[in-house]
Amino acid sequence: MENILNSLQKKSFSLITISLVWLLTCCNQESGTVKNKGEVSFDPAKKEVWAEEIQSTTAMIQPLDYEDEYWKSINKNVNHEQIFNTIVNTVISGKLKAYDIVTDAQIPVEEVKSSLTQQDVSDPDNVLETKLGGTDISTIRMREKWVFDKENLKLEKQVKRIDLLYAKYNKDGEYIGDRPLFYVNL
Repeated sequence: MENILNSLQKKSFSLITISLVWLLTCCNQESGTVKNKGEVSFDPAKKEVWAEEIQSTTAMIQPLDYEDEYWKSINKNVNHEQIFNTIVNTVISGKLKAYDIVTDAQIPVEEVKSSLTQQDVSDPDNVLETKLGGTDISTIRMREKWVFDKENLKLEKQVKRIDLLYAKYNKDGEYIGDRPLFYVNL
């Protein structure tokens, strides 16, 4: 019986030791990982900053000059509603603040809520109100930091800001351009 207990103790000790070594190995952070403040740290010999801040723009509705096949080949499984709802709900819950795209002024939550309703006043006798949703978002602009990993030949993007713009249509239902909704800082 004593031999069995000694054997179990040795096996338990070995298992605990292996687990601790594995845990310590997993917890070690290499350079190039994202730190708490959202900044990407890196070894300049392995990584270089391509852009401290750069804007990228993503069309969320198919431009008129794009053929359907091409549009579908570059936009796969884009969940407009999820993108829109995640950002809007985060602002409404107070976890992120919304800002005016033109003035950079903070927008109160109540004003964000009211801006989610569009009014069509093209016909004074028939004022229509519609609620904005994910399919109304025509463009998403992002401000990003770009860091190129020379060792792994990968571009790391850190999104700092997301702008939401929605589609505006004339009285004939033709797309006439984008209107800013708001932006959030990440």
